[in-house]
Amino acid sequence: MRQVFKNYRFKPLFVALPTALAAASFALAAERPTNPAEWPGMKDVYKDFSMIGATNLNANNFAANVVPGENSVAAMTLKHFNNVTPDNAMKPDSLWSGGIGNTAPSFLTNLTTGINNDIRAANARGFRVTGHTLVWHNQSSGWPQANVLTPNGGWETPWDFATARANLEYYIRTVAGHFDKEPQKVYAWDVVNEAFKDNFENPADWRNALRTGYSPEERPSRWAQAYSKGGKSWDYMYDAFFNARQNTTAILNYNDFNDNERDAKAGAVAAMVKEFNERYAAESAAGRGRVLLDAKGNPRPLVDVIGTQGHWDMRLNLDAFERVIRTYLATGVNVDLTELDLAPVLGLDKGQRIQNGPEMNELFLVQGVQYAKLFNLMREYAMGPGGRHPEFKGGVHRVTWWGMTDPGYHTNGYPWSAVGQPKEAYWAAVNPGQYLIDAGLPPEGVTATFRYNGETFTARTWGGKNAAASFDINVPATTKNVSFSAANVSLPAGFAVESMKFNPPDCAVIPGKPCHVTVTARGPDPAPAYKAVGVENTATYVLSFGQMSVSWFDASNSLEAPLSYAEVRFSDGVTNLKQYKTYYAADGLARATGASETRPVPKHGRSTLVLKPTDLIVNPLGLRLNKDASTEKAWRLTKRIEPNRTYMVVSADSVTQQNGETVGYALTNRSKPATSASPESLSRTPVVLRGDTLLPLRNSNAPASEPAFGQDNHKFVFDEQRSPAAGPYAAQEGHTMISFIHGTNVYPHTLFRGNGATGTIVNGQNSLITRQTNGQEGTQIADRALDQAVWFNTPIDQNTGALKMFLYTGRGATNQHYVLKEVTDGNTPNRDTGNAISQRQAATGGFVAAQAAGPQEGTNVKLYAYDAAAYVPGDANGDAALSCADLSAATASMGRRAGQPGFLPGADLDQNGVVDVRDISVISRLLPAGTRC
Repeated sequence: MRQVFKNYRFKPLFVALPTALAAASFALAAERPTNPAEWPGMKDVYKDFSMIGATNLNANNFAANVVPGENSVAAMTLKHFNNVTPDNAMKPDSLWSGGIGNTAPSFLTNLTTGINNDIRAANARGFRVTGHTLVWHNQSSGWPQANVLTPNGGWETPWDFATARANLEYYIRTVAGHFDKEPQKVYAWDVVNEAFKDNFENPADWRNALRTGYSPEERPSRWAQAYSKGGKSWDYMYDAFFNARQNTTAILNYNDFNDNERDAKAGAVAAMVKEFNERYAAESAAGRGRVLLDAKGNPRPLVDVIGTQGHWDMRLNLDAFERVIRTYLATGVNVDLTELDLAPVLGLDKGQRIQNGPEMNELFLVQGVQYAKLFNLMREYAMGPGGRHPEFKGGVHRVTWWGMTDPGYHTNGYPWSAVGQPKEAYWAAVNPGQYLIDAGLPPEGVTATFRYNGETFTARTWGGKNAAASFDINVPATTKNVSFSAANVSLPAGFAVESMKFNPPDCAVIPGKPCHVTVTARGPDPAPAYKAVGVENTATYVLSFGQMSVSWFDASNSLEAPLSYAEVRFSDGVTNLKQYKTYYAADGLARATGASETRPVPKHGRSTLVLKPTDLIVNPLGLRLNKDASTEKAWRLTKRIEPNRTYMVVSADSVTQQNGETVGYALTNRSKPATSASPESLSRTPVVLRGDTLLPLRNSNAPASEPAFGQDNHKFVFDEQRSPAAGPYAAQEGHTMISFIHGTNVYPHTLFRGNGATGTIVNGQNSLITRQTNGQEGTQIADRALDQAVWFNTPIDQNTGALKMFLYTGRGATNQHYVLKEVTDGNTPNRDTGNAISQRQAATGGFVAAQAAGPQEGTNVKLYAYDAAAYVPGDANGDAALSCADLSAATASMGRRAGQPGFLPGADLDQNGVVDVRDISVISRLLPAGTRC
């Protein structure tokens, strides 16, 4: 008998199956018992792995007369879970409304009902309660005090640093202290929730990655805003955890979302947690801060757990999520999956949304596969004895659903369709390995081996349409084109390479322009029922081949000068870098400790370090590794689209001169109101253009002290997709454009064309929509409607960088192009009157999807990516080519040192600060074969 069901008797019957599937001739995850008493309890299945939780914190669910079972929410809560989180009851607005003016909040005065009674009842039945949340930018209208208009037109909380710091300590001391006492004691706290932006630039500079009082436009942080008035905006984060540790023995969590989508976000969270724990270890050892010991007698860290929420849809890339788990575990803490729902992609609005019935049942099979893969991953990294990664100090400590049954917080994302009605997702979660085997899929993913340049690389993917394992490979600086084929790939039995895609097609590489090779392999067909609903037994790997680079970040407001953050990518494993250690100084900056070490980054590695630009990085290969204008990270014009890359999309047709600057307009995930000339659509934001570099402007509502970083809603991730539309583009790869902002929906926001509902078409122009439809929250666009979201483009002009973007629909008699078109009408108001914390900027005009006869009717746009400049080694004169002219220029610069007139940085190939005979010799060798000068 299969392991998870070993204590249960079986009959060859299926239960809780959709009618359309019951007749299918295939093996399901197991022969499922019909008696609900024999359905496994989730917490029992995972007793050797992780805690299992939900948000059913209500005293009635834990009453003494409730018996574990399947016939009520209360019975299911007791049967399946051992941890519980209140969804709203412990957020500041619910727990302590009225802010500092409310001197007698009900949780302090009413000890026999409400939240105190709910926690007491849960504790009495042996549950562990996680409090959610002490500090948040949302649902916290009185903490800090609400924004008001200032005399200079600002929109700010009246609190300054001193007031905010005192009241933060008071709030946490009162709340955490109260819920540290029996019988209402909580097991854990989400201390701070969702403090990071979603799509920032520098993963090491966690300070500038946090929400500020003006960025992002939607849901900025008033705590950060208040602290910035007399202090550092980011210091509220450490204060929150420090105050919590002094007032509760509970486990302390940091909790956030969308980290699985953006490696930089996970990196910044990990950098903050590592720094906080190092700082607190030193402070508490010196007597500032109490020391709590773990079960082994070791001091507990300040931050015990990193929580990743898991509000996901079926486009979840499990390989990316596994990278996040490993990033977090590498800090030495545990990981919680805190707000899980894994929803099928249902459609746009009620008119097109997939309804309950056969099509929904098909989606539930696909959902079952994704749940099985997710829970096999969770088991592998579990903290309990069933986990299989002893190299980490911690593991996955808890998995909590944000809800329990459909439809739930995110529609149909749960293991049960209703009370006592388990779905495919339930059976997948309780026995994930067997579920995948029965579906005809590899239960532990697909591990492949790749060979290049005498080295071997191994990578695993969880497989399917949306997962993709990715890794970097260093190539020598002398390599012009990478030679790689299916012969370089070894796969498990039954799998074979189906396709290989090269970007660029000739796999040419120069520093700053890697070649990306996407390898897709296909294995045996899944079981028939799963194949019939589109489940694929495929494995995708993205190999990026590049020459070593060091690109530098400006962080003058957060890092002690002259130190600088620098990202090393495609390390050669040899070049030494003097790396500086920092500490959290009293003024909030990262300052040098005085300690450093000189060593290379492991070969092929990618890491963000603290370096000093005055320490020259010497190399003999013509690579530009030292800090100058070309190696500093900036928003630069790009002339190709790379996989999973973030871009700003800027009109090339409306560029103007304003106050001595060249100004363009960037597509912005912000609503543009409808007018008689165009529909409600997306807005645009002015940006400064200097040559091939874009400079984001400071939020127009912000003071001069606010850094001018690009807003999250200016940035779109381009993800390769194929359109379901027949016609001339059916065989071409296009891109969905995904925006990561937390507005009314925490899903990533896919940009799509309005579907023709009232108000979405005006004068042949369709709305551009991301997360909402006609003012109402919508779910993600369904796969069957992706012709409304897969953008194609005309060839990028390699001189100017201009291109045109368009959609194409070919359905029946409808064959229509829709071009990305800039419009100048529609005034977006400053801030959102319905949002007490919004710092939305006023704007005029925007972009629509205009019906067109062909792509050429669209607006010319340019793409900008955040990176250092690409270059050709030996290109001394800066014309992006290598010729005798470079040898002449370098020879004329002989003997010139950095900073002297006539010094050519491109001629100093060994980066020792002077152009000498060794540089001339290298340029001579780099010239194309047969060149005579």
